Amino acid sequence: MREERNSGSENAKLINDICLAGKLVPVEITVNLIKKAIEKNGGPLKQYLIDGFPRNQDNVDGWNKVMGPIAYLKFVLFLDCDEKTMIERITKRSESAGDQKRFDDNLATLIKRIKTNNEQSMPIVA
Repeated sequence: MREERNSGSENAKLINDICLAGKLVPVEITVNLIKKAIEKNGGPLKQYLIDGFPRNQDNVDGWNKVMGPIAYLKFVLFLDCDEKTMIERITKRSESAGDQKRFDDNLATLIKRIKTNNEQSMPIVA
């Protein structure tokens, strides 16, 4: 996602605006970016761990629509932690990132992302 945000592509501004608002990028864009990354890095013959996706059933449905014949979603691993821990983790990531610091790693955007995640994440039906 970060690579696309910095690419100057037609989706870059949209993705940047969505991330700054603490919202989730539409599933179509996200899945197609993941597809592009998989194709760039060895294709479907490899196994991949995708951090932060899928978040809900809509994401799974979008994945299956785009990636169904290319890459099978075997399972979702959900790690739960409290907001304080998430804020500490992102704050440390931001402090140690140097030149690679994400423009959306700030407390205001982080609080929006946590709120959005809590509202839009739900159990995924297998």
